[in-house]
Amino acid sequence: MKAGINGNLNMSILDGWFDEAADESGGWVIGDRDPYSVDRDDAHAAAIYSMLENEIVPMFYEGREQGVPVEWMKRVKQSLKSVSANFNCQRMVMEYSTQLYEPAHLVYERVCRDRFASSREHVRWHRGVTEKWPNVKFVDFGIGGDSVSAGSSVPMRAGVDLAALRPGCPRGGGGGTGRRPWRIGGYAGTNAGTRRAPGRPTRNGLLMFGRDFAPFTTGRLGYALRVSPNHCDDPLNRPCNALLKWAGEP
Repeated sequence: MKAGINGNLNMSILDGWFDEAADESGGWVIGDRDPYSVDRDDAHAAAIYSMLENEIVPMFYEGREQGVPVEWMKRVKQSLKSVSANFNCQRMVMEYSTQLYEPAHLVYERVCRDRFASSREHVRWHRGVTEKWPNVKFVDFGIGGDSVSAGSSVPMRAGVDLAALRPGCPRGGGGGTGRRPWRIGGYAGTNAGTRRAPGRPTRNGLLMFGRDFAPFTTGRLGYALRVSPNHCDDPLNRPCNALLKWAGEP
């Protein structure tokens, strides 16, 4: 990165920062994204010598105007423009400030209000949820229809027994093999299940979740549903060991 910011062109395998910047750095890529193995060494070595002989050396020494390699300098300018903007301390410090330090400071100010009343309320909430959580369970879940076609929507539904928890306490989420965004209860999420969505209560005490899911690939597909407590809106202090219940587990 330091070399690219100073106008030196990179030639590298797609590893580390170069995997993100190769297309815009003006440099050259060795190999592809296949996992490393010993037998790749010979292929990489051959690629290095071939690239030097047929592209890099001729570009540097030929096609000069007043002693300046024109095509080479175009790549140098491309490297200075793209690498400097995206891989520098100014960008890094700005992201730390806006995504971590400033939000953390605002959270600290909010927590301190009313002699830490919000923290005491959270402790009371957590004790109650932890006590009842072993009884939370999926009562019913599944998808509609006997077959699924790529690109066609199918309904996915799940009913959760709240175990006397208020409807606002838990949230539902899911995971699948697709790459498209999905919705549960009107809340946008992702296929990896990193977002959770509010469900809708029913008269019999179940919390109902639902979304229409459209697979965009063929072959064997799978999905998983989970529910978790809904009191971790601040990503800076969200516990890593948050309570979870997966559909199908006892």
